[in-house]
Amino acid sequence: MPPLLRQAAERSPPRVVADLGAGDGGTLWPLDRAGLVGETIYAVDISAEHVALCERLSPKVHGIVSDVAHVDELEDESVDAVISSQVIEHLPDDRVLAPEIARLLKPGGWFYVSSVIRGSHAFWLYKGRPPAPERWQLDPTHMREYESEQHFRSVLEHPDLELGVVRSSPLKFPLTDPLFRIAALARLIKREQLPEIYLRLPRRLRGARRALGVPIPGYRWVEATGHKRAS
Repeated sequence: MPPLLRQAAERSPPRVVADLGAGDGGTLWPLDRAGLVGETIYAVDISAEHVALCERLSPKVHGIVSDVAHVDELEDESVDAVISSQVIEHLPDDRVLAPEIARLLKPGGWFYVSSVIRGSHAFWLYKGRPPAPERWQLDPTHMREYESEQHFRSVLEHPDLELGVVRSSPLKFPLTDPLFRIAALARLIKREQLPEIYLRLPRRLRGARRALGVPIPGYRWVEATGHKRAS
C-alpha cells in the first residue's frame, strides 16, 4: 500500500470507500487487510471481470460496473473516502474525475489519486494505440502521461476540493512479474489467477517484489491526497 494512502486512511479511517477504477483490487485489498475500512468498499470498474474479481477478495466489497466519471449507482455525498489509483491517465477527459470525487464525498471526506509523470526523455516498451498517443510509453492505453506534479495537481482542482499533499517518486518495474507470467504461459498457474496471486503473496515476497525492481527511464509515480471542504 502506498505510504501516503495509508497515512490518509489511518488519520481518518473510512466507514465507506469508493475505489474508482478498482482493477484487480490491488488498492482496495491492502486497505481492507490492514483493517482500515469499516463497512463497505465500492469497487467501481468498467470491466465486469475486474469487478467480479474484487468481489471475491472481501465480503465488504460491493461491485459496480460503471464508467468512473459517472457512477450513477452511488448517491451524492455517500462515501467517506474515494481512491483512484493509476486510472486518470486512461480517461479520454481527465477533467471529469475531480467533479465525480467531489459529488461522491461527504463534507470532510478524503481522497487519494495516483498516476504517472513522464519526463522529457522517458520511454518504455509499449507503443500507444489510437486514440492514445502513438509513441513509446508506459501503457499502450494511456491517453496522457503528466509532465510534472503541477500538471497533475491542475487536473484535480475543484471548488469543493482542497488538495493537500502532491508528491512523486521514481517508478520501478517489478522483476518478479515476468516470472509469474511465464508460469502462466507454461500452465503452471491459471492466467486468471495472476491478480489474486499478486495480492495474496506472503509479506516477505511482497517486500521482495517491491525491492527487485528496475527504474523505468524518465518515469515517476505521482500521488495526491486532499479532502472535500465542509459545506
